[in-house]
Amino acid sequence: MSKFTKIYWRSSGVPLWGQVFLIALALLAMVLAENLRQRDPVVDDNYATMVNAAKIMRDGMDVLKPMRAQMAPINPEFDPQRSGLVGLENSIITTNQGGRESKQTTVNPNWAAVAVKLMADAGVGRGDLVAVTISGSFPAMNLAVYSALEALEADAVIIASASSSQWGANVPGFSWLDMERALRDAGVLSLKPIYASLGGIEDRGIGISEEGIASLRNSIERADLNVIEPANYQEAVADRIAIFREYSADRSYKAFVNVGGGATIVGPPGIDDMFKSGLQKDAPARAFAVDTVMGYFLQEEIPGVHFIGIKNLANRYGLPIAPVEPVPVGNGGIYSSTVYNRWLALALGLGLFGMTWLIVRSARITSIFNRAGNHGKITKPMV
Repeated sequence: MSKFTKIYWRSSGVPLWGQVFLIALALLAMVLAENLRQRDPVVDDNYATMVNAAKIMRDGMDVLKPMRAQMAPINPEFDPQRSGLVGLENSIITTNQGGRESKQTTVNPNWAAVAVKLMADAGVGRGDLVAVTISGSFPAMNLAVYSALEALEADAVIIASASSSQWGANVPGFSWLDMERALRDAGVLSLKPIYASLGGIEDRGIGISEEGIASLRNSIERADLNVIEPANYQEAVADRIAIFREYSADRSYKAFVNVGGGATIVGPPGIDDMFKSGLQKDAPARAFAVDTVMGYFLQEEIPGVHFIGIKNLANRYGLPIAPVEPVPVGNGGIYSSTVYNRWLALALGLGLFGMTWLIVRSARITSIFNRAGNHGKITKPMV
């Protein structure tokens, strides 16, 4: 193109008033969609259960707090609430790295209400059977799930891992298995796992010292649980699936609930992130490239509830990140959750699209007639 070439841009033909009208209409549609949202019916139907679950969790926190203080000093820098549910940076029963802020965020009894909502969304109700896997990495979230199951009056088949990542239930002599045993003795909980493993790599405690392995075995023995001792990763997955199948008898599981990111549950790195946090009923095809417990249940068309990505879940359900003061029961967006009215949003979207099409089409017809009437009077642009 020559440097002397000039290009004359032609208007779309839509008059200014039409453009302003469409902008105003789009803003009005957005305001209507935001302000005419509906209450979440699952929250409304389960509000009392959610509050009850949160109270159970709060009672459990009150029981564990002084017990943890007796086992090892609580550092207020790492556990601002002095809850005892945020562990040590490292210990002989620690498996891998863990985010301290995520562990601090779970110290909130209203996580039990979140657990109730997610399980109710999955279809869990009174007397239903739920498969559960937990580790020591998120003791407060374990307590939230147990409290939700108690409040829902659901039955659970639970398999636990005794070890923990950083900042979890990793105080030797006070693992998660010790915590839940104390909660049963106090009458706060009635649920109990049927099996436990050492946890860690391949569910065999690889990388943990002999002293740590001995401590974990002692915690399993104190809890009076059967032990899963797989030979490799594949066997660890198969063992858990076989146990869940055996203990379901002639009943069907209503949901599968998992806390944490154990490899046997959601697979190794590259596979584990295929399973999103919260409620899920399916996953990308790649998620099933490796055998996992979560993958097994999803393939059986049993919904999964996955407690991972804690800070994202907290933002989703209106819970504070790493609260430094105890959070009261009933506090958080989870109790007043609202959802968009999808039919209204669809109608507004179609209406906006239709009006845009109509104005643009009318402007084009008008433009054609104008050009036809002024055909002989138009001055050609100079190039």
